[in-house]
Amino acid sequence: MITLRCGRKVQFEEYGDPAGTPALWFHGAASSRLEGGFLDAPARECGLRLISLDRPGVGGSDPLPGRTVTDYADDVAEVLDTLGLEQTAVGGLSNGGMYAMAIASRLPDRVVRVVPLNPTTPVADSAARAALARKGRLAYALMKRNPELAVKGAARTASPGRFTAALVRFTSPDSPWLEDPVRAAAWAANTAEVGRQPDNGYLTLECTQATAPWGFDHRAVSQPVALVSGHKDSGLGYARVWARELPQGRLVVLPGGHTNILAPTVARRVVELLCGRP
Repeated sequence: MITLRCGRKVQFEEYGDPAGTPALWFHGAASSRLEGGFLDAPARECGLRLISLDRPGVGGSDPLPGRTVTDYADDVAEVLDTLGLEQTAVGGLSNGGMYAMAIASRLPDRVVRVVPLNPTTPVADSAARAALARKGRLAYALMKRNPELAVKGAARTASPGRFTAALVRFTSPDSPWLEDPVRAAAWAANTAEVGRQPDNGYLTLECTQATAPWGFDHRAVSQPVALVSGHKDSGLGYARVWARELPQGRLVVLPGGHTNILAPTVARRVVELLCGRP
């Protein structure tokens, strides 16, 4: 736990090699710092020190109502200072990918490379929105029009009843990885951290941020960016375009859907990219 100068607390977990090359990991919207645990084994093998942060309002991190995507960089800079890290790689899943890009934009001298995994599509940009698959366009439209309803849907998926669990099992390309009871328990513990605090509007804010302008030019991040997308993720269409738009962008397509971090082969490749390996 780190206490910021303003008095707010930030909870984090460290994974991988404590003496390794540093990297920050930013979790998805309906997820937490424990998401980084799925990268732990390959991070140890590859010599990566992975620091996974809870955003304000998740787990043990104090909420910050009204925060923006870009001003979160102030928290991150203070975390780096407290840990004595001058530079770092950054990565993140889904909304975490959006934050990783924002941190790279706001802290260009401290971020050496960026690895967004199935990143949120910047749908405030009409060209990006048009490149989404139909399922993705519908999901973002719901988040924009009725974020509270979108949050309820996410809660049902994170803590499913029998019907929802069966639906997810038969429709998600990543569901086979949850047939392992240890992996399933780890994912359940990860998502449970989202609701650890009393309702503080965290998920509604994440929906709003994902569908509004991000506050920085998502095409202008100057560091090397490896955009990683599952071959069945709805954001793949724009990821192909986005990788070409970035000054040092490239696209890496891996098997699976939006939560393919569950797959050990995907986790290993993400870690390799965070380490700067080709």
